[in-house]
Amino acid sequence: MAKTEDNDEQRLERAFAAFKKGAKDIKGVDDSIKKEGGKSVVKYMVNSTDRETSRDRVETALKKEFKKVTRVQRSESTLECTKVEGENKDKKEKKDYIFIYKPISGGMSQTTLNATITELYPCIAFETGIKATSVGKMDLKKFHQQVSKNWSKNLNCFVNSKDAQAGKEFIDNAENGKFDEKVKNAINILRWIQGVNRKHPIKNIVWGYRAKPAGVMANHPGDIFLQFKNNKYLGISLKAGGAKTDEPKLNTYVKPIFDYFGKSNDYEKIKDKLWPQYLEIPGIEEEDKKDWGKNTLALKTYEFEKMDSARYDALYDMNLKIIKDELIKLIGSPQNFKKAKEWVSEKVAQQQQDVPLLLVKATTITARRDMSSDLLIEAVAAVRKIEAKVATTGGKQAFKVRLSDGSRVELDFTTRTNKVGAMHKLGQFTNLAVKFNKVKKV
Repeated sequence: MAKTEDNDEQRLERAFAAFKKGAKDIKGVDDSIKKEGGKSVVKYMVNSTDRETSRDRVETALKKEFKKVTRVQRSESTLECTKVEGENKDKKEKKDYIFIYKPISGGMSQTTLNATITELYPCIAFETGIKATSVGKMDLKKFHQQVSKNWSKNLNCFVNSKDAQAGKEFIDNAENGKFDEKVKNAINILRWIQGVNRKHPIKNIVWGYRAKPAGVMANHPGDIFLQFKNNKYLGISLKAGGAKTDEPKLNTYVKPIFDYFGKSNDYEKIKDKLWPQYLEIPGIEEEDKKDWGKNTLALKTYEFEKMDSARYDALYDMNLKIIKDELIKLIGSPQNFKKAKEWVSEKVAQQQQDVPLLLVKATTITARRDMSSDLLIEAVAAVRKIEAKVATTGGKQAFKVRLSDGSRVELDFTTRTNKVGAMHKLGQFTNLAVKFNKVKKV
């Protein structure tokens, strides 16, 4: 604990020492602290490859030295910052200390790390002949160790040396993620690949991390690519989850959808329908409309949320409905049928590529092809009518798209906020996230 006679500089020095000492126990997180002086407020810029982890570590160290350590939203960062109230006895020396967390370009997030284990490990294992017959805890570690040992920048599964080096870094940090779960997923995907190989001999397997194999479009959604003896590729999109869960098969945003339809001007006009709800927030005036989409306006909505969360949520719900209705009108309009069919085919069914794509779902128990993608592909090919409507189940964010040609299938979509802090809900403005979750016959 801090001594009462200590000054802030001494307290901070001890906190920083504890922070740096703990760094050796956190693999895969690279961070540093840089001071920016001020008379009443001193800022510290914490540059990190994993901001949330670094923030937790900083706050743990600070709370051992200072009584008041809180989180505040500031314009310098989308992630809430750490505020420390100084405890110098001399009022002239009284200061606040703000810790602002900035991402290091190319940093490794836990989400990326977890996904990479599922994608990369089966590629290296298949190419180098690693076998896995059990998923016991010791077997998982052994599998990981074999993958690590067999890594080489010369493996055919790497398109280039940059991806090979990225793969090495992910392997080195694998135990910081959801290790057991993701390695089990990887082993089950390996078994699925081996099953394909028994029926259709595989010449090569490629990890589609950043670069794609020659002849494959750069934006192909495949996570890995199987090259058969005839030199043709098959893209595999991997989804990991529970046995009965529905993982999103498409993650996008409102603006890219309107842009695809050639309706960018219509997207901009939605702002005029949303704006009246912003004017109901104390402190927001008509002149603030010029800051639409900017941090400065988002912060005003965030301050209001902290004062009256119920009213804030009610305003967000109103705007969510407006945005959802605009999506329904865009996709379901008969005038947009041709473009809607193309969008469902290219972006939802993901069949725009010269290289075909399969969806494979992995769990800790098994991995199998998601056959619902076949249902969707067939429906798109034959579709004569496309309708969109509000869903009666699935909550306020849900809507459905129906494809008809005599038989009918329904696609379940949601649109919702997916940001945090000041940038969520009203702070995300028009550009909410849109997800396609599943398709079914009706």
